[in-house]
Amino acid sequence: MSTESLSAAGVASPAKRHWPALAALLTGNFVTILDLFIVNVAIPDIRAGLHTSFAEIQLVMVGYSAAYAVFLLNGARLGDLFGRKRMFLAGMALFTLASALCGLATTPWMLIAMRVGQGLGAAILMPQVMASLRVLFDGDARRRAFGTMGAVQGVAASVSQIIGGWLIAHPLAAEVSGWRAVFLVNVPIGIVAILAARAFVAESRAPVAARLDVHGAVAGAVALAMLLVPIMQGRESGWPWWSWAVPLASLLVFRHFVRVEQALSAAGRVPIIEMALFRNRSFVLGVLAIFLFYTAISSYFLALTILLQFGRGLSALAAGLVFTPAAIAFFTGSLTAPRLAERIGQRALLLGVAIFAVGMVVLAGMAQLGAGTAWLIVPLMLNGFGQGMVIPLSLNTILSGVETAQAGMGAGTVTTMQAVGNAVGVTVVGVLLFSLLGQVEGANGAVAMDAATHAAHYGHAFALATLYNVGATILSFVLFWRAWRRHA
Repeated sequence: MSTESLSAAGVASPAKRHWPALAALLTGNFVTILDLFIVNVAIPDIRAGLHTSFAEIQLVMVGYSAAYAVFLLNGARLGDLFGRKRMFLAGMALFTLASALCGLATTPWMLIAMRVGQGLGAAILMPQVMASLRVLFDGDARRRAFGTMGAVQGVAASVSQIIGGWLIAHPLAAEVSGWRAVFLVNVPIGIVAILAARAFVAESRAPVAARLDVHGAVAGAVALAMLLVPIMQGRESGWPWWSWAVPLASLLVFRHFVRVEQALSAAGRVPIIEMALFRNRSFVLGVLAIFLFYTAISSYFLALTILLQFGRGLSALAAGLVFTPAAIAFFTGSLTAPRLAERIGQRALLLGVAIFAVGMVVLAGMAQLGAGTAWLIVPLMLNGFGQGMVIPLSLNTILSGVETAQAGMGAGTVTTMQAVGNAVGVTVVGVLLFSLLGQVEGANGAVAMDAATHAAHYGHAFALATLYNVGATILSFVLFWRAWRRHA
């Protein structure tokens, strides 16, 4: 509590109000994580409803995670400067408004722009959740609160595609063109979260808050957009000169970003990313490992959704239900990981990465051989179990070699790289997958072929695109192992 400042209202607030406050905060936490993945099962409906290209679909997904990544740490500083309750309410309001406009979008680019708006709202509200929990709770209550937050995030990530499929299949969704329901559902939830937060959450802010790094945030956003957007758009345009020239030019902007961050550190100010952290070799190895692992997670489930819905003709609900056993396995893995780590140490993290990789290899082989959808559930459960083990253990591994004074910045950097990894993975694997599919899903619909050939073509493309995911996961295994060995 020594580093935090509660408002008078917060000091007077009885402890019994803290748990309703937790519920309000975690409602916002839930929907922002949910929206990272819920769009997957809506892809066919969005594509049909707005006549989008696959590149525009990628931008719908990448726009959210990229905006979230770039502005996340500045979002935390806004709470320190202007009050965490106030910024939670502002972020939740922006997220809710952007969700409503996503649901009302009439063009692909309007949907893309509003997804960026959702990402900005998430970047503002999400840091306030963790900071407010740290202020509101102490001791065992704090541990229970953070444990609840972790569970809520796991639930949101695991059941997102099931919820999305159910919403699209619901009879009421027919009144709003199906896919719009996955965005409009955020509106009543957001309103409830805002009202509950106004009533129960105490205001707090840091006694000495870091100034915003607007220059760094803009430079990072421009660099990331220059890297990713031309690659996605270039595939459908036949790879013109700008599709490779602009990403190359982004390296100069990234270099400028690094110099801006270094200059802020030298001036005694707080940058978005503290470059001094990257002098720590074990931290660098761990950050690269988590970045690669998250590129594999996001893109893998995108590719699998494309296989199930476009390749095998499953409905949104049926595709979502395929992920149900994986969600159960995820929870089992997340519960098993801490206990296993007590017995075998950081080998538990490596085991989780290995299980995730094995699941991908087996599922890719089954897809290539045309195995029935029911058979895909077995490797999917391996994926879910491995992912459930890695996520709770990886942060401890990465931060174990960081000085206590830099732990906050280190955790923020890891979270940022997770979100950037989501964006990069969807870009790379999406381009690979849609290039392999060729003309099967062209602008005027699928090329005529029998169902078996159609499914086989998608299975082959999925298997080849998954080679990236397998390679990224194996490399993350090596980097985690080296980070652990170096720290030990």
